[in-house]
Amino acid sequence: MKFRYAFIAAGLTANLLIAQPADESAENWTEVNLAVTDSHVIPAYTSLMQATQELETIADAFCRSPDAEGLASFQDKFHSSMDPWQQIQHIQFGPITYFNWNFRIHYWPDEQGTGARQLDALIAAENQNILSSDNFAVESVAVQGYPALERLLFEADSLTSLQGNPYRCQVAQTITRNISEITRGVQTRWVDEFRTTVANADERGFFESAEDATIDFLKAQVEPVRRIQQQKLEEVLGESAGRERVQRAESWRSDRSLRNIRLNILALEGLFNGADDSGVQLSSVLLTEDVATINNDFTELNASLAALPDSFAETLEVDGGRENLEQVIAQLDTLFEALEAALKNTDLYLGFNSLDGD
Repeated sequence: MKFRYAFIAAGLTANLLIAQPADESAENWTEVNLAVTDSHVIPAYTSLMQATQELETIADAFCRSPDAEGLASFQDKFHSSMDPWQQIQHIQFGPITYFNWNFRIHYWPDEQGTGARQLDALIAAENQNILSSDNFAVESVAVQGYPALERLLFEADSLTSLQGNPYRCQVAQTITRNISEITRGVQTRWVDEFRTTVANADERGFFESAEDATIDFLKAQVEPVRRIQQQKLEEVLGESAGRERVQRAESWRSDRSLRNIRLNILALEGLFNGADDSGVQLSSVLLTEDVATINNDFTELNASLAALPDSFAETLEVDGGRENLEQVIAQLDTLFEALEAALKNTDLYLGFNSLDGD
């Protein structure tokens, strides 16, 4: 069985794909796509939806009577809803892209500090009309999601500020409601609509073919590895000791920058190996020996990440902390190269990676 597909990757023309399954017994592309959808994507979005509903509930409870204990509970729910987001962040196609939902949930990186300025301006205006669901949905994406909420909850004076300014607490409630509404929309559309799109992929729909859908899942497997390496680690670590830029890290205020990465990698391993009842999984399209190499790379990378604190800053304060992070960067590079080599061994070439720079 041979498959051909041409596509545009991140605004750049990709090369023609020629996909050859690992062997004659390999499941067809539709079976692979549905296995990934049912064992990985929909369960992850369901977990995210449930967690954000709980986040919305705790926000309402806190703002009725803001105190230190309530803020601690609010912060805990922030973490327990950010966790499932980090575990599905790699899927950047389908419903998550509707209505700018991906950016509205998590506008990052924000290299110009746009979110901070716009959040300050929104709070200073104290416009109640903005806080309605319809109006808030068309506000800047930089004030609608997790980074803005993190700033409200994890500043040194967060409790005093939230207690002293009821509108500030209303903004926090509005953000949690907004995130909850978005995640419910994403989950519902995957279950009610997009799963059918995956199952019936042809030139009349979102995907031109079942192969087209598989390519998107493979891109969701490969490209985040480089993105994590470059944006979440190298950009923060800097070129040499003493040149680290911790405040460029994702979720640095809540001290979970490396926790995010740990969850990202576990999720990517789950995408690779998650199987339906028949054992079909995304890695089924690769050669057996390449799958073994990739799984070994995942194991080593997970072990390195598990040994690190959640916080980027805390890691850098430990002797050898920078070296440990450099080791993780090298392991990410090894994993990326192994994935690319495996794809080439089966003629599954994804084309130019917009983050790779080569």
